[in-house]
Order: sequence, then structure tokens, then C-alpha cells
Amino acid sequence: MSHKMRLGPIAIFFTIVAAVLATLAILTVSTSRADVVLAERFAQTTSIRYALEADGNRFLAALEEAPEDAASLEGVTILENGNYQYTTQRDAYHLTVEVTPGPDQGTYEIVSWKIGKDWDEKDAMGELWGG
Repeated sequence: MSHKMRLGPIAIFFTIVAAVLATLAILTVSTSRADVVLAERFAQTTSIRYALEADGNRFLAALEEAPEDAASLEGVTILENGNYQYTTQRDAYHLTVEVTPGPDQGTYEIVSWKIGKDWDEKDAMGELWGG
């Protein structure tokens, strides 16, 4: 006795639905992995930027306490116009603060406060979707 197996329209429909759901599941997993990598990179960058901000605030506090000793601080240079420039670096990020002394003792004006990153041609952004 032989049995014929017939696929009706409902079986074909369920097969297509299963294939679509499997594809969506794979895309969801790979996208969530990429989101985790991006979130970790953002957290690392944010912690570096906050550390640089803290370094800059320590420089300003030292400048308020003893402006005459500011030139002897690490990372401080005196520019030709008499302004103090403080530079510090963490990983590939750097902070540059330029301050002009005020008329009163212990006062200053922030002329520039810049955080930047050195450009790296070999950045690993191409490996973001490595999962």
C-alpha cells in the first residue's frame, strides 16, 4: 500500500512563514550583538571624556589656588600672549584648555576647552558586524 504525501496551500504557507521567522531571528541576534559592541564603545569613550573633564577641572582648581605656580604644573605651557595652555591625554583622546589670567588674583577666563581624538585610519569600525 502506498501513501501519497500532498502538500496543501496551508503547509506551503507555514513553510514560508517558518523561513521568514528564521531569517528575522538571525538578523535580530546579529543586530543585538552589534548594539552591545556599540554600547560598550560608547561607555568606554564616555568614561575617558569624563576623566579628561576631571583633569581639566583639577587644573582650574590648582590655578585658582596658586596662579603663580600654574606654569610649573605638568602639561601647562605659557603662550606668547600670556595665556596658560593645559594639555592632557588619555588613550587616543586629548584635552586642551586655554585660560587667560584675570585682573584679580585667582581669577581667570576660559578661552578654549577642546576634547578631541587623534584620527586613526585603521579604526576597527569594519569589525562592528563581526558576529
